[in-house]
Amino acid sequence: MALEVPAGTPDRGPGLVVMCALLIVLTSISAVTRVLSKVIVKQPWWWDDFFALISLPIQLTLFGIILTWRNIGLGLHADVVAAENPLYLIQGAKYLYIAIFFFDASISFPKLSAICFYARVFRSNNRHFRNHLWVVGSLVVGWLTASLISTIFQCSPIEKAWNSPLPGTCIHTFAWYLSTSALSVSIDLYILLLPVPMIWALKLSLRRRVYLLAAFFLAYSVIVLSIGRMISTIGLIPNLEADITWNLPAYLYWACIEGALSLISVSVPNMVGLVKALMGPRWPGTNPKSSNKHTDPESLNYNASAGVHASQSFGGDHDGFERLVSSTGSIASGINDHDGKGAAIALDRIHVKTQITVDRR
Repeated sequence: MALEVPAGTPDRGPGLVVMCALLIVLTSISAVTRVLSKVIVKQPWWWDDFFALISLPIQLTLFGIILTWRNIGLGLHADVVAAENPLYLIQGAKYLYIAIFFFDASISFPKLSAICFYARVFRSNNRHFRNHLWVVGSLVVGWLTASLISTIFQCSPIEKAWNSPLPGTCIHTFAWYLSTSALSVSIDLYILLLPVPMIWALKLSLRRRVYLLAAFFLAYSVIVLSIGRMISTIGLIPNLEADITWNLPAYLYWACIEGALSLISVSVPNMVGLVKALMGPRWPGTNPKSSNKHTDPESLNYNASAGVHASQSFGGDHDGFERLVSSTGSIASGINDHDGKGAAIALDRIHVKTQITVDRR
């Protein structure tokens, strides 16, 4: 640490350093796991992967800013920092100004990844569901755009945002933090509840539907931290400016973990897919006699309008092949593949022809 302070000086910085180091490791592992899952399981790349992977450098930059600020007094009382060098307070405020941009992006891109994941998993002709995906996606983009613009122009002149003695005006900090936090929680709740009707409409047993809902809720449990950050906003932000280097760490815990957990949660299906591929027949519920080398655990191909059961895609599936399972059995094609076994039918290759004959008597 650059600052030399007497031993025993109250300091909240070490906890921040440990948290950032741990989150750097966990978020990096989640991103690497996603890539390995795509390569090993041979899953096709899509937009949910792009938004998840681009979140990693954003997260790492945010942690880097916090660790850099730590070197000039983050975690100490402001009067202790000012006694060492008053310019450190201004420099720290600059770091905060920059960090807000990366924080807003760090919680927005995983949201977009989750939305794209829904679009890919629930391959549905349900127009109502698709419209909801577009609406919530637009809300996320709108929230991010508005947050970035309001961050840039929070003060007039702009420099007053990190140099408060300058003449000028700024927006009300508490109202700004609280409104953006409340909107973020609302969007998270929207995303969390969005797949519930689709899952509940699947022709599965009640227990399996409940398991699926629990899995989706646990995978998007970031809403708990989003609510926690909003509560911390109410308690901490009004007193933030009085001692920013001392009061801010309590808020940063919520903010950093929220962004990191967002990235990790949207990578959970890939982690499961990788483990399942590596375990092979040892994976619970896997048929050892199956000819499929890998299966795609992310794929929950869905066709509610046809009343079709949910099933997993075949290994190496890149074109959305699925087995249609009715209440009486499977619909398999009569076409033999190169192994001499029944081939799965692509949904977009299924055609129904009817011939109506009118017998006039």
